[in-house]
Amino acid sequence: MTNKLVRRLTILVLAVTYVASTWANQNQTKISLEAVGTIFCDGAIRGTASHVHHERKEHSIVLTAAHVLFDPTTRSAFRTCSYRASNARFQNFPISKISTPRKILQDSYALEGMKRDWVFASLNNKLYAPALQLRRDLQESLPSTKKNLSITMLAYDKHADKIRKIEDCGTMQSYNIEDPSVLIHNCGHGSGFSGAPLLDTRTRELLGVHGGRLVLSKPPNDNIVDILGQARLIDNEVLNELRRFSASLRYHRKIDTNQLEN
Repeated sequence: MTNKLVRRLTILVLAVTYVASTWANQNQTKISLEAVGTIFCDGAIRGTASHVHHERKEHSIVLTAAHVLFDPTTRSAFRTCSYRASNARFQNFPISKISTPRKILQDSYALEGMKRDWVFASLNNKLYAPALQLRRDLQESLPSTKKNLSITMLAYDKHADKIRKIEDCGTMQSYNIEDPSVLIHNCGHGSGFSGAPLLDTRTRELLGVHGGRLVLSKPPNDNIVDILGQARLIDNEVLNELRRFSASLRYHRKIDTNQLEN
C-alpha cells in the first residue's frame, strides 16, 4: 500500500513539474515574441527588428539589419521608417535616429560587408514592451562561442503575416566565411526575416541579428552545395556601439505638472 502511494505521489510530482515547466517556457516565449516587431518603410514591411535593453530607460532602441533601411531600387535609404511592435498596425513608432551613417548602408549587401549589416535605431516615443538582453558573457573566444550552439530565431514571416518562433536550429561552421563576427546558422531564411534576432536557447540572450542567406557553391562549376543563414554576432563592437548610441540620445526633462497648472 505504501509503495502504491509513493508511486502515485511521484507521478503527481512529475506531472506538476512538467506542467510548471511547460507553462514557464510558454510564458518566456510569449515575452520574447512581444519584444520583436517589424520595420515599416515607405509603405511596406521591410524586415524584422527587436526591442533591446540599454542604459537610458527613457528612450527605446531597436536592433535590425542595416540593409533593411536601404532601398535597393534607388540605392539610398528609405525616406521614412518606423517600428511596428509585434507587427501591430496601431503600434507604430517612428524611427528618429540611427546609429549607422546612411552613406554606408549600401555596402551591407556585399559579402565583405556582412559584418557591418546591423544598426540600432531610436524611436520617437517610449515603447512599453519587453526588451531582449544582448549577449553579455564574452569571456569565451568567438570561434568557441559559435560552435554547435542551440539557438532560436524570432522572425517576421511574410506569408503568414506574423512573428513566429523557429526552434531546433543552431550555429554552424563554414570554411567559406572566416570572419569571427559573422555567425552561420541553419534557422532558415525568407522574405521578412532580415533583422531577426537569434537567441541563445539556454540563456535567452540575443546572440546575433540575421542578415540574409548565404549560398555555398563548389568549384569548378559553382554547383550549389547548401544555402544557410548568416548573421552578425553580438560582440564587443556591437555592445560598445549600443552604449555610445544610447549615451548620444537627448535627455528628456521631466515636467512638473503643478507648474503647468499655475
